[in-house]
Amino acid sequence: MSNQQKYDRGDIRRLNAVSVLNQLRTHGTLSRANIASELGLTRATEYASGAAGRPGLLLELNPNYGCMIALEIDLDRISLLLTNAGQGPLWRQDLQLEPEASADSALASAAKLVELALKRGLQQDLPCLGISVAWAGLVNHAYGRLAYGPTSGWSDIPLKADWEARFEVPITIQNEAHAAAIGMHHFGPRPGVRNLIYLSLGVGLGAGIYVDGSLLLGKHGYFGQVGHTHFVENGITCSCGKQGCWVTEISLPALIRKLVATGVELPEGNGSELDVLEAVYQLAQAGDERVLEVLNAVGRQIGQGAAPLVESFNPSQIIFGGRMGKLIKLVESKVRSALLEQTLPYMAEDLDVVVNASDDDSLLGGLATVFDATMTNPIREL
Repeated sequence: MSNQQKYDRGDIRRLNAVSVLNQLRTHGTLSRANIASELGLTRATEYASGAAGRPGLLLELNPNYGCMIALEIDLDRISLLLTNAGQGPLWRQDLQLEPEASADSALASAAKLVELALKRGLQQDLPCLGISVAWAGLVNHAYGRLAYGPTSGWSDIPLKADWEARFEVPITIQNEAHAAAIGMHHFGPRPGVRNLIYLSLGVGLGAGIYVDGSLLLGKHGYFGQVGHTHFVENGITCSCGKQGCWVTEISLPALIRKLVATGVELPEGNGSELDVLEAVYQLAQAGDERVLEVLNAVGRQIGQGAAPLVESFNPSQIIFGGRMGKLIKLVESKVRSALLEQTLPYMAEDLDVVVNASDDDSLLGGLATVFDATMTNPIREL
């Protein structure tokens, strides 16, 4: 008996509609002729998929179809972005968390932000299409559980089930580096790039990797914990319990440790390590030699550690981003040179190396995740 899936005319129309929506999301307003040419559709198929009117009629997504919420839960901050279906921003909030906030406390604060965002959407007659949550830790992709945070210590939290029951909208939970990779796959320097490595640099270090157009997840969704690969002998003890992890040399806590060791005075802030980012950036911009020396060394370690990833996955593009992106941008040349020196020449050929100064990549990936889920089953006209 054949296992080949059968499709009826309704399925074909839906799949064509999804392809059209993807074109409009990627390119903006297009004519039916442009879409048909890009997708290889015949004129008959073009009309059958529901595009009425004159052949030259321009099509665009209906931004008032609904709203989407992207949320990132970091160690010291919760960020939320509310947009319409056209991904036009409606509301943005960043909430500082207390140092070493518990999971219950942080998630309660996050839920309050979500409630406010949902209310704002309904006030504009925009039903919520879905909520995507990005979290810095191991996420069980199938069940939407926060499995374990090597730095935060959170474990076994059924967030998807809890929030879907509470908010009655689709919830997606994913690792923040995975979300950022999705964001750059859709909206980065080369939208649609099929082979991509994204490294998220901050208090921790994680990777999101695309191979042949698919995001790698692994058995449970835990793929990408590259920060806990061995990097130096006799290194310091990592939060995961091992010694010499890559993250202990290039993360923000590592950078702070090295700067303090050279005598650089840093502001204490409210106890959060991330409060010093701007101060370090300003010192580097002012030409502080001690800061620049440490940054240059860390930049080289970032490039050296990334080389085995390039040799393993052979990407077209590698992007360094996350909370430290703005700072690492200052030593981009050091990252690039160290990476290329340690990579086989044929694998380094035509490799696009990018340091992204924005720290909103995971929010963009969250929006793309909600939108992709909506497009797989469009229930009313966009």
